Amino acid sequence: MTVRAVSGIALLTTVLLLGSTGVASAGGAGWSDTYADGRASVPADRSTIKVCDGRKDNVAYKAVWHNDNPVDARKPFEVRAPQGGCATDSSLFGSVKVFKLCQGQIGTDKRVRWGACRAAVWPGGR
Repeated sequence: MTVRAVSGIALLTTVLLLGSTGVASAGGAGWSDTYADGRASVPADRSTIKVCDGRKDNVAYKAVWHNDNPVDARKPFEVRAPQGGCATDSSLFGSVKVFKLCQGQIGTDKRVRWGACRAAVWPGGR
């Protein structure tokens, strides 16, 4: 291989790396909603939804969401945060279109009695 060919490959590799980095950082911050110690977030590409519970106590959090594929039979989707942790969900057949962050009380029987949900957040537009 000649020096010129190696230089061309190095230049092409640099352009590809810089190009992909530019695309990744070009997106926005995404969407999120919080309520007390709970948080739901969706990245700018709407590929996943993450729900977190910031404290181990008797309060639980979940996100109820829909994707933008009208044929997907699993609607609505639901992802629950473990106590003091986070959980992520996604769909193979669409992007996150709308989500609500919900809060519930954990009873002595360890079952969650879900209360009201926050207002809908529409990353995919209405």
